Amino acid sequence: MKNLILGYYRGRHRYQCLQKALKNCDVVIEDFDKIKGPYDRIYTVSESLLPIQAKLEKEWGIKNVSERAADILSDKKKFDDLCISIGLQSLIPHNIIPTKPDHLDYWKDKPFIVKPVIGSGSKPGGLNYTSFKNKKEFLSYCLNNKILDFFTNNEKGWKDSQFNNRINRYIVQDQLPTKAKIWGPYYYINDSGVIKDLFWLKGEVWYNQIDKYRYETKLSQWMSFDEKDVPDDIKLYADRLYNKVINNLQLRNMFFSGPDFYKWEDNIKMIDCNPRIGQGLQIMDDVHNNTIIPKILNNEPYSFDKQILWKIAKLKPGKIKSVKDISHLKKYWLKTNNDRLRRGETILEYTHITSDRVPRISFLITGTNESDMLKTYQTVNDQLQNCIEYY
Repeated sequence: MKNLILGYYRGRHRYQCLQKALKNCDVVIEDFDKIKGPYDRIYTVSESLLPIQAKLEKEWGIKNVSERAADILSDKKKFDDLCISIGLQSLIPHNIIPTKPDHLDYWKDKPFIVKPVIGSGSKPGGLNYTSFKNKKEFLSYCLNNKILDFFTNNEKGWKDSQFNNRINRYIVQDQLPTKAKIWGPYYYINDSGVIKDLFWLKGEVWYNQIDKYRYETKLSQWMSFDEKDVPDDIKLYADRLYNKVINNLQLRNMFFSGPDFYKWEDNIKMIDCNPRIGQGLQIMDDVHNNTIIPKILNNEPYSFDKQILWKIAKLKPGKIKSVKDISHLKKYWLKTNNDRLRRGETILEYTHITSDRVPRISFLITGTNESDMLKTYQTVNDQLQNCIEYY
């Protein structure tokens, strides 16, 4: 079987783990209009490229992702609207693509988050993934920062070069509370239509005030754990979601990461359902010597000998004067860490999600016991802190 992977270089850690699992595989990360086929199967690791997958599948007679499915799965607003139409409305936070100030009246006294409808994760610039306490704070921010054409531009949309030149817009969505408990599943649908629950993570967020008007709630930790400890209602909603969405869109041979399920008091809401291999599965495959994804693809049984803890380093803010040898800590390094932990750089109290030129350090801890992994994290974090001298 001849396989094709579509992705971007920035998502190389995801496509590389999939590439290792497939025996006959080509990876394309640019010049997508020059792809020569046919291929027997296509995997897309960046959802904004799903329309290209659908176009190629139609040309080559593959029926895993239709053009309708690709359009819906690569657009947050369209995905939410689909979920509402198939009976999952209770899970969807209130949202809208605002094209005039009146569209924000719902949030007169409520917090909301601003996201691009195309693309996932964090990309520098603009209003991406920033939150506001209410409508007034948002309008004041736009006025003070001379963003006077927000609503006009959002109605027209813009061609986003970072995401396959798709027409992008901002969606405004209820800001979910930081006090909520968070669970994130990973699923896979095989070529026979069998839906598999792969594993689960539980997360924590922190609150970061960016400036006078803006703030963010940022995931600071993900930890895998025994599936039997997933709350019954969360598992029920996840299974219901995937069965309804996959059957409606007639999907095959696709990985999913998320959505993140938030639960507080009597409320359960979901956000960010990503139709691709996510970082959690990539990491879990890495720590098991790249044996997990091949078994998933071959419909073979698998088990996890290790659990994972991904957690952002919590370091004292300040300008770095010097850094001692930290090579002994690199075994706990996340692959996506940057190289800015050096003389002259500044460690911020919080690293804004769109900050591109500041040290960003996270640790990856493996083990079998939650408390032991958290203790290891604290030890490693303290050791790193002791290696840093400030001005």
